[in-house]
Formats: sequence, C-alpha cells, structure tokens
Amino acid sequence: MIKGLHHAGLSVANLDGAIQFYTTAHAFEVIARFEVADRADLRAMMAVADSACEVALLRGPTGFLELFHFKNPAEPDGPPEVYHAGLRHICLQAADGDWLYDAFVGAGAKSHARPSGLGTGNLYCYIRDPEDNVLELEGLPYAASVVSPPWFAHVALVTPNIQRLSAFYSLVTGAPVHSTGHFGPEPKYDVVAGLKDIVFDGAWVKAGPLTLEFWHYHQPQTEPKPMVDASRLGWSHFALEVDDLDTEYQRLSAAGVHFHAAPTSNGAVRFVYGRDPDGTIFELLEVLPGHEHLSLDHVTGRDLPAEIDRLVAQFYRARAQAATS
Repeated sequence: MIKGLHHAGLSVANLDGAIQFYTTAHAFEVIARFEVADRADLRAMMAVADSACEVALLRGPTGFLELFHFKNPAEPDGPPEVYHAGLRHICLQAADGDWLYDAFVGAGAKSHARPSGLGTGNLYCYIRDPEDNVLELEGLPYAASVVSPPWFAHVALVTPNIQRLSAFYSLVTGAPVHSTGHFGPEPKYDVVAGLKDIVFDGAWVKAGPLTLEFWHYHQPQTEPKPMVDASRLGWSHFALEVDDLDTEYQRLSAAGVHFHAAPTSNGAVRFVYGRDPDGTIFELLEVLPGHEHLSLDHVTGRDLPAEIDRLVAQFYRARAQAATS
C-alpha cells in the first residue's frame, strides 16, 4: 500500500546554500547528511553517469526534502519555466501567505509578484530559489487556527499529456483522479505564473495525505522533454513511501511500469527508481525497522493535511451559505 508522498529530490550546485534556504521559517530541518559513493549499482538505479554525491535529508511537518550535490552533475539545459514538462515545483503552505512570501524573499528567493487570490480562498505565488528552481507558496487565511511551521503540500508535474500522466499516477497510488479543471485566459492566472494569456488544464491525485498535481499548458505550449538525468541541476524526482516495497514493485512491474533496476537497500530504507510515461523519475521506498524516524508515520504534522481538508470544506460551506443568504 502507498503510504504517501514522502519527499521531493533536488539536485543543487551549492548544498550549504540550499540547506540555508530550505530551512527558512523552519519549513524543513536537517536530520541527516552523508556521502554516496560512485558505484555501478547506484549508477544503474539512479540512471546517472556518476553516482558520487553528498546528500542532505531534511524533514518538515508533513514530509521530507532530499538535496543532492553530485560531484559530476549532468549539464543543465537552461532555466526552467513553469510550463516546461517534468517535475516543476513543490508547494509550501502556511496560514499567512504574506509572511511566508516575505520570509523566503528575505532568504534570497526571486519573485515577479506578491501572493494573490484566484477565487479559492488561498493566496498563491511562484518564487524561485537562489538556483532558479520554482516553488509555489500558498497562504490559507481560513487556517489561522493552525499552529505549525510552513508545511509541504504537493509536488507539481507538468506534462504534454495530462490524461495519460494522471491515469499513470492513479495506477501507482491506487487513488482516483479526484479533480480536474480548465483555466484561462484570465489576468489573475497570468499574475501568479508571470506569463501572459496562459491557458492550461489541471488534475489532482491524492498520494496519501499529500497531493500530486498535474498541469498541461496550452499557451504557452508544454512540449515533451528528453529523458531526465537525476544528477542534472533542478528538481530531479519525488518519492512515495510504501509499506511493502516488493509487493508494489511486482504489482507495477506486471502493469508495465519501467524501473531502472530491482529494489535495493542503503541500510535505512529499501528503494527503487522508475520512470513515468513522460520520463520523469519517481521512487518507491520502504523504511526499515530501526529507522522509523524516516517514515511519514512519525512526521510531526501527519494529521495536518486532514485538518486543512476540514478547514477547506468549512470555508466553502460558509461561502455557499453567505451566497444564498
């Protein structure tokens, strides 16, 4: 069974700088830092030319962030745009969106606009970290009762075929596509994206308590991308925690899902890397006994997503009642 979205992986040029940025406002804390050797089995699993890297594992209230500094990273293919295919951003939420924005801009983030509304009750903005990677920040004013550092809410994948990709991750997670939408052109979307006259489709699949979000841009057009090298600077992969890796590996292999190699272990987790239909890398991992602190079962905010869902429903009920009164 899939427990949930465990972490997003980011390949960085400056590990100390990335740690300093992503621990802003206590969004994440470092819980491990270690060296990985260049080995043939790891090169095969990670699909890289050289697996030698330093890794920092960071934990937040609802999930983890894994930062990689490869000794010999693949050449980047230019700054990422929000409509480019692949794992495009992660989302951090807090009750106070302006405070969250000011904290990250103060830590070195670049931005084209302050948080603004889209009619959902949330405030949204895209920022870029000091290495130009995209993050989404969301403020949830209706969650003012929540006392927590900023929390990890979702990963977003941009795709040239949203039906195919959302169906794939529905298969992987065992959860249905629970929402879809078509958006734009409207100025409010342009403000958030920093683009003009955008038109796009969206879809959402639950991955345990957190969410996988999918976007297909029509203006500007999302194009297919070459196969990603996990060592290339930028968002490289994301991981789903499972309770029985062998069962999930066999289930998905039988369904035709491509994995780089058979599951392996680093002593703390067993894991396997695979590819989705767009070529984006995803990981399945199982936490081994004695390392329970690495599991989603032990994050401090494991009940927070359910509380947010309750507050969202309450917000929409109140808005509907106000509209009919």
